[in-house]
Amino acid sequence: MGQPSPSEDLRQELDADYRVFDLRGDHYAIGYEMGRRAPMRVVRSWREQHDELAFARSCVEQVSRFHPALPEELWGYAAGQGLSREEVLSHFSLNLPEGTLGGCTTLARRLPDGHVLIARNYDFLHSQRQRYLRHVAPCGYPASLGTQAGLIGSCYDGVSGHGLFVALHLIHARMAEAVPPGVPYHLIPRILLETCKSAREAAARLCEMPHLFPFNYMVADSADMYAVEAYPGRVRPRAPEDGHLVVTNYYAHPDMRPMQGRRKLTGQQARVGWIEQRIAGDRGGGAAEAWSWAQQLLRDHSVPVCRHSATQATLWSMVADLSTRRVAYSLGAPCRNAFVEYEWPESDGSDNR
Repeated sequence: MGQPSPSEDLRQELDADYRVFDLRGDHYAIGYEMGRRAPMRVVRSWREQHDELAFARSCVEQVSRFHPALPEELWGYAAGQGLSREEVLSHFSLNLPEGTLGGCTTLARRLPDGHVLIARNYDFLHSQRQRYLRHVAPCGYPASLGTQAGLIGSCYDGVSGHGLFVALHLIHARMAEAVPPGVPYHLIPRILLETCKSAREAAARLCEMPHLFPFNYMVADSADMYAVEAYPGRVRPRAPEDGHLVVTNYYAHPDMRPMQGRRKLTGQQARVGWIEQRIAGDRGGGAAEAWSWAQQLLRDHSVPVCRHSATQATLWSMVADLSTRRVAYSLGAPCRNAFVEYEWPESDGSDNR
């Protein structure tokens, strides 16, 4: 089994800003508190400022269609930083295009006893310092526990009080020739966790949205699981065939494959194939055995699933049992950090005023 490079990767992890936040109140108050306590991630500029701001304002309108309260979190963040609203608009659009690639892996598996197990690694640049775990309980919305890597109001994977799980995965796809205003990937999990009660509802909402970026999404609850493959102007859902789904950074739906262009997918496909083999070879057992099995799966260096290169480092991991509402995160590479269990978020934040 291959071993990770210990030097620069470990130093970046030790220097990273791993913090856990407990945030309550309306969305503006939640954003204001984050603005007071967390630095703003810089979004690279690609075009004339006037054009970028106009496009970002149109994206605000699209986000508001699906979650009218969420933009208030970004306005609150601006106030907490002492900035104008205009100065945080780039966090709605990321000043499209963005070329940074990620390499996440997510498994949803129905166990023989009926439990739905989640195993998830989030991979990105090891120089990305902001690596937050946030319990967010906005007034009038279900609370959620999920991760954030600096983009305001964002969530990269998490669970809600309704028992819904959502995760995102960047796709190595060709750039679309034209992209109209839409919903940015980093706000989509927040929208789903706070406005949907089930995986079925979340999958339908994903199919309604105008998408800015090529991404795969995993949505699951104790009853259903779906992979939703999104590209600007095209969205296709996939349901499991054998009681599980493995989602990573390429399109599996035949209607979406042409969007990949000529990019090599051997690494991503190898990860999926290796996990499929582990599932086929697992003799089963109860939820307790599966909980340990999932953690070991996420620590693998042979494919690898746990990664340590400069552009593909595992920044955090999670395991969850959606049937018993049990969740744990490893804040850092799971091969050298423990999984810590956290309380499942409550179903309704309406009493958090």
